[in-house]
Amino acid sequence: MTGYDPFFLGEEVPLPRLQGKTAEDALQDGRVYDFTHFSIVMNARRKFAVYSAACVDEGQFLEIPRKNKSWHFDERIGAEYQVGPEYYVQNDYDRGHLTRRKDVCWGTRPEAEKANYDSFCYANIVLQHHNFNTGIWNCLEDWILHRLKSGKRMLVITGPIYKETDEEYCGVNDRPGCQIKVPFGFWKSVFFVSRQHRITSLSFVIRQSPDRLNEACEYQHLETYQVPLGTITRETGLLFKPGLYEADPLFAAVSGLTEAGFAPALVRQVIRQAADLVMDREGS
Repeated sequence: MTGYDPFFLGEEVPLPRLQGKTAEDALQDGRVYDFTHFSIVMNARRKFAVYSAACVDEGQFLEIPRKNKSWHFDERIGAEYQVGPEYYVQNDYDRGHLTRRKDVCWGTRPEAEKANYDSFCYANIVLQHHNFNTGIWNCLEDWILHRLKSGKRMLVITGPIYKETDEEYCGVNDRPGCQIKVPFGFWKSVFFVSRQHRITSLSFVIRQSPDRLNEACEYQHLETYQVPLGTITRETGLLFKPGLYEADPLFAAVSGLTEAGFAPALVRQVIRQAADLVMDREGS
């Protein structure tokens, strides 16, 4: 089984390194579980992924029918570390894919069919509010691919944003105390080769937690933002290869505040349509 390939774009884009609380909560010391065209690291405490990382090759996409009976647990991870179907009924939350199903349906037909099935593993699924699971957030990869002139390949790493204040949700029939909590929001980082033949990184966040009275928050409910890669490090505790921060068109250098050598900038761009994407330093 071939999962995430760090050399998929030619230049190495390694998986991010776990640190702090993210490393402490990771299942089996941050073991990487490989699936077809994507890989996952699990959060043992939250029972959702730390991140899911995929290789996307539009030139080899195949149309594979969606089969909603494909939901399943991954035996290597164990059902006790995956949130199952009972949490996704009679509420506003979808069984939201982290790695998108269509992103990994490429290659030979057997490969694409296996990738399609793998994407329905509960390790790749998380409680996502219906209004954003079916909205702009699900369009970002398509918009970026459309803007690429050639070499329509991408690496997409995505995951939940966890907060200690996240609300517990125990389904419709369970009692409080299940310790399953709805993530505050989600992040996504996309890497591709630009027209200048350089690795470029674009990152996004969305908040799904409801607004609370007198709560100060830089993200509006269900609004999609493009942000510097450093913001992903700030929100998740994940460290990326240092050069990838500078490969972001929203990069702003500030010395000495992170292990990578710079602080996450408080820059953000609201994304409501494809034209809002900032793809390069010129703002286009």
